[in-house]
Amino acid sequence: MGEFEDLIPEFVEESLEHLKHIEEDIIQIEQGQADEELINSVFRAVHSVKGGSSFLGLKNIEKLSHKMEDIFNLVRNGNLVFTPKISTKVLTSIDKLKEMLEDSGESDSYDIISNVADMESVIKNNNESLSENISVEAFGIPVQMSKYKFDTFKKKGQTVYLIRMEFVEGKTYNNILDLLKEVGKTGEIVESSVDIEFVISGDNFSGEGIPLKIIYASVLDKDLVAHTFGIKDNDIIELKIDNIVDVVDEKKEVIKKEEIIESKPEEKKELPAKILEDDSEEEFEDDIEAINDENEFMTFLIGDEEYGIGIKLIQEIVTMQSITSIPDSENFTKGIINLRGDILPVYDFRLKLDFEEREYDGKTIILIINLDDKKFGIIVDRISEVVQLKDNQIKDAPNMKNIPSNYVIGIGQKDDKFIVILKVKEIVFGNDAA
Repeated sequence: MGEFEDLIPEFVEESLEHLKHIEEDIIQIEQGQADEELINSVFRAVHSVKGGSSFLGLKNIEKLSHKMEDIFNLVRNGNLVFTPKISTKVLTSIDKLKEMLEDSGESDSYDIISNVADMESVIKNNNESLSENISVEAFGIPVQMSKYKFDTFKKKGQTVYLIRMEFVEGKTYNNILDLLKEVGKTGEIVESSVDIEFVISGDNFSGEGIPLKIIYASVLDKDLVAHTFGIKDNDIIELKIDNIVDVVDEKKEVIKKEEIIESKPEEKKELPAKILEDDSEEEFEDDIEAINDENEFMTFLIGDEEYGIGIKLIQEIVTMQSITSIPDSENFTKGIINLRGDILPVYDFRLKLDFEEREYDGKTIILIINLDDKKFGIIVDRISEVVQLKDNQIKDAPNMKNIPSNYVIGIGQKDDKFIVILKVKEIVFGNDAA
């Protein structure tokens, strides 16, 4: 892509810095000494090289780093264990990648056939599903992406978007590398390319910039993604399972979308047994915070008040950590955190419930919630305990000064203690909760 040639030296310098210690990291992965953060950092390093090279038109660098990204994606999802043989192949490709970066001007003339074949053999021998591509209907055109990646994003609570935009240097971002860095904080660019059709059919194309088509995965809602990219809502669309046209494997055999949906029993296995008797997933989602005869709640403090949410919603509890703010977001949306490679939005319940803002301290806690396959964090002053309440111990809530009635399931009583049981779905998603 000649439009960004002047950025290649900066990209090369940053890429070589990303790959500086990757050989040592790969050896640690092979020896089983790597933690999740190290594996994720290796993935992000290769992913950054792939993303930048795609925009800059360095096709060989993009192709090889893309295959390597797939491999490290398998590793971080627990679908691939490195052996000495795999490590050797990957390290050889890393050497080739560095060689091409250092000679970027001639990189497209390098012979990478054997390196790509090595990466493809590792992938095929360990996860053939990566060879399947789903074709998703968006903006009236089919868009292909890896079915494995699509499923992985959905399991992490991320939404996959197709973005069509006109990138104009200096408008929202100084250059394309700045765009990559910024949007990489809140999600992952899966694929990107120049969008010639956008020039022809895009109502918002002015001719001043470069037309781009980007597949992007993020936990952010559509309006925040649009804001992050500096585009309008009508230039972004969510890619949904309902819009899948077909799946094509590497043998070019077509599997219709009805077969895809029927062949996903793992989704049903994750639901409680009583739900499996009723195929209405929608009904389950509506009742996910309903009370029954046996209820367990995690209680926590905001100020001097004690609140509780259903323990089944809580995936884990983490101490306060660095939060990246999101410009122009709602007051109670504090930003995003990177939790072992997962980018999650974080909300401050103190602000949502109209308490005064206070500094976070050593007792401030983030509760990681998994609700309707969406993961996010909620900040509370401190956690208290887990309590069990029967249905008859939870009464209807009276009108409360700072909490709308639709935020409250009821008031629980345990011994001499009163607990306000909150409806997380309504608080976080509001009108979208229905």
